Amino acid sequence: MRTYTRVLVWCCVTALLLCTGAACGGDGTPSLMANTAPPTIRVRLGKPRTKARLLIPRQAWTLRSEGGGAYAVRGASTLKTTLGVGARGIVVRGSDSGATVLRIRPGSWFTLDGKSYRGTLIVRRETDAQRGARLVLVNELDMETYVAGVIGNEVGPKAEPATYRAQAVTARTYAWMRLQREGAATRAFHVYDSQASQVYTGMTFPESYGIDYGAMVRRSAETRGVILTHRGRPFPAYYASTCGGHTTEPETSGLDPARAREPLRGVPCGYCGTSKYFRWDKTFSDGHLESALKRARRPISLPVHNVEIRRRGRGGWVAEVRIHYGKQKAVRTVPGHVFRSALGLRSHNFTSIRRVRGGWRVRGKGWGHGVGMCQWGAIEMGRKGATETEILRYYYPGVGFTKVY
Repeated sequence: MRTYTRVLVWCCVTALLLCTGAACGGDGTPSLMANTAPPTIRVRLGKPRTKARLLIPRQAWTLRSEGGGAYAVRGASTLKTTLGVGARGIVVRGSDSGATVLRIRPGSWFTLDGKSYRGTLIVRRETDAQRGARLVLVNELDMETYVAGVIGNEVGPKAEPATYRAQAVTARTYAWMRLQREGAATRAFHVYDSQASQVYTGMTFPESYGIDYGAMVRRSAETRGVILTHRGRPFPAYYASTCGGHTTEPETSGLDPARAREPLRGVPCGYCGTSKYFRWDKTFSDGHLESALKRARRPISLPVHNVEIRRRGRGGWVAEVRIHYGKQKAVRTVPGHVFRSALGLRSHNFTSIRRVRGGWRVRGKGWGHGVGMCQWGAIEMGRKGATETEILRYYYPGVGFTKVY
């Protein structure tokens, strides 16, 4: 009864928010209820590879070449094959199909390299000048099914339904923004299945999570078509694992606020202290620092005389690090997020950088870029009884809600 009541409350709140959004109008406002069906999104699955294991359990299916070629096969029995790279096209069931693009449509679902997905699988044979021919694998599916495959991975196990619903809205907003980019309709894919976009594994979650895919489908459906907006416009609803006590603004993390500085300005967070990443430290040598910054195209030379925090952004997150180095005691200033990425640190929310025996010790807080919703904070807010609306309004001040389909 408790879950049913909360769903009713969500529906009522959403209805009120939609009325408010409809009254805003203005240039660039998403059309309310413009479509009744969710849009299609294309997700690149992993990295390009030379082969992939495909399984379609007993059901109707079709394989058809796209963009040229006359390859077409259909069946209703189990299809188990290894897709590969042939001299002319994509290898299917041990033979070169001659097709450089294959659209594989299962009746319901398919398994690729041990992970199960709904929707269509698009296989492209592409040639890289350095690595030769590779297969690029893309899952094409509707937005709601995609969101269901994201939220379990991004939130993890044992969260309250409200937290999953909050994550569903942010994940949908991010994906919606990608679909609005110029030329999106003709792009081979819109998002990656990794942290480069959002972590997506279809119907398969880590076994240790104990997550029921059907529950994720329900959490997505309970917020169907709702995205975050600011002044009637969608914006990049960034989020990260653990903020360490305060989120920060996009500029400090090298991200684009897209005219939404108010909801992304950074807020104090008193909820993520139980995260195992709330505090951390890491030590590295002068040589490691030199090689890391060289890879990041911010070269320095030995010896390293000093490493100091030069400037901080919102919430204490480091905006700039200054390094004194070389025989001539030169100085290089590096953005905090670049320094973090180069050295593989959990965040750029550094509390200190100090010289120690053998190198430098960085003490810090949090994990991720620190902008938008703190996921661990959202988990704790949900456990304390907060609704998805309260979670989202807390981490994105001044945010609006718009139903786009």
